[in-house]
Amino acid sequence: MSQTAKAPIVELGARLSIDDLKALAHGGATPALASPAVPRIAAGRAVVERIVAAGIPAYGVTTGVGSQKDFAVDPATIAAFNDRLITAHATIAPAPRASRAGVRAALAIQLHIMASGRTGVRPVLVDALLARLQADDLPDAVLGSSSGMSDIVAMSQLSLGIIGRAGVGAGGRGAASLDGLAAKEALSLLNSNALTLGLGSLALAEARRLFAVQNLVACLSLEGFQGNAASWSEAVDQARGQPGQSAVGQRLRAALAGGALLAGGVNRLLQDPLSFRCVPQIHGAAAAALDFAWDAWERELNAIPDNPLVLWGDDAPAPFISHGNMDTTLLALTLDTLRLALARLCDAAGERIHKIQWAQFSGLPTGLAGHDCLASVRQAANPAVLNFRGQLGDGVEDVAGNAPVAVDQLEQMLAPAWNLATIEAVCAAWAIARRGIAPATLGARTGPLFTALRPLLPIGVEGEAIFDLSAARAIVIAAS
Repeated sequence: MSQTAKAPIVELGARLSIDDLKALAHGGATPALASPAVPRIAAGRAVVERIVAAGIPAYGVTTGVGSQKDFAVDPATIAAFNDRLITAHATIAPAPRASRAGVRAALAIQLHIMASGRTGVRPVLVDALLARLQADDLPDAVLGSSSGMSDIVAMSQLSLGIIGRAGVGAGGRGAASLDGLAAKEALSLLNSNALTLGLGSLALAEARRLFAVQNLVACLSLEGFQGNAASWSEAVDQARGQPGQSAVGQRLRAALAGGALLAGGVNRLLQDPLSFRCVPQIHGAAAAALDFAWDAWERELNAIPDNPLVLWGDDAPAPFISHGNMDTTLLALTLDTLRLALARLCDAAGERIHKIQWAQFSGLPTGLAGHDCLASVRQAANPAVLNFRGQLGDGVEDVAGNAPVAVDQLEQMLAPAWNLATIEAVCAAWAIARRGIAPATLGARTGPLFTALRPLLPIGVEGEAIFDLSAARAIVIAAS
């Protein structure tokens, strides 16, 4: 990760946004602790130490975890218990590893939660975790170990180096590994959902870029089809009154601004096929789904999922509360909604590709054909929230939100969706070139996209060489 002195600082323990997290994950920002975090961490740790000294039964602090929750832990063995808890949950199976950006995001979220002071970990642990993130000394974790319940296995793997244990890879020790963990710390390290939150947030940021490009590509398709832009007018959006549609409508018209199509009079048909006519409605639904997911995930970035919740201050009702804030049902529901919206959007794009090449509709000779990536998008769109069936921890852990599965399915959709957007952009540009439409008559944003794509199109030499979409894909992605 390349960082410079000019990189902005993101203060963990203050408000954390998805954009902040993206910057931290990709090296565009430097992590630091917010000033109020230091006394909060100390106050939370003091509560844990009082619980241990008094022998108060507290889940995962002075007792076992899961099915062993009713068994007390001998104060003399608390340190060893915490170290074993990490090691016992860090089982390594052959599987793909989490991306470095995903790991950075997870570590930032973990620190952000600890900076609240509600986890009760020691300041020395927070300092050690922050040091390794600032040094980009990253541990590894394998994916696919979650049953849908949480990130316990992966988060345990990310924690091995900090206690001097060998993990999946060589990194993650920081300047020096700790001698061991203290009461409550193992639980706080492994039960934060931080990897799912990190990967999901990064996937949402990419989905936002994808949706912006899909809006632009749909505009290029309308120009290539010589469709009726009146269907996308502001009056139509106002008649519907849906915020997502209105927002997308503004973006579509801005992309077409200055072009002949928006000015009117060049459309070929009185009424276009629905895949063209309903772009504001379909893309608007996707925008609303993205807003729904974005809001829920940003709130979750600033939530405290650690169980038990450590409380301090004069108005604290108790020193700790056991709870279920780690449940990810809402997160899975938002991504299920988003994936269904993305699949619907891609279905319509596939139909536009088809219609641009269908002589009866386009008035052009039949050209390129293909939208095989739609199958991958549709398969990954299936809802994840109801997929959990299990009785873990002797029946204690009997439901799961399935957010890890929902994130994985969203990530599976993104690559084929980018490919589909590229195919649509190429077909639209091809149609514009075949019609002889002058680039100067295209929209403010569609014109530059067409100009960048046109040299790549093998018009007139079709079939003489393999048409590699890679360069076109890079142009389309950059258009975001």
